[in-house]
Amino acid sequence: MMIIWIFLCVLVGYCADKKGRNGWAWGIASLFLTPLVIGITLALTPDEKDEKAQTSFSSNGGEDSDDEKRCPECGYLADAGEQYCPRCGEMLW
Repeated sequence: MMIIWIFLCVLVGYCADKKGRNGWAWGIASLFLTPLVIGITLALTPDEKDEKAQTSFSSNGGEDSDDEKRCPECGYLADAGEQYCPRCGEMLW
């Protein structure tokens, strides 16, 4: 039973990390509370990656400058010389 509990806590931490949240904090919180409650709370929170992408997109009027590229995966503005997104690792075109 304890192995299942730990597995679910790790799963909550992994899902939190994928949503742009602090995976360690969410995983530890699920250890002390319950993975079910913390997992439901995590599922109800919006993705932080999407929020940051919207903020960076609207902050410059939706236009990318010549010295920046927008990541197709997370919307991060990276330098034009970058080949991979520093935030998510996606290849930049």
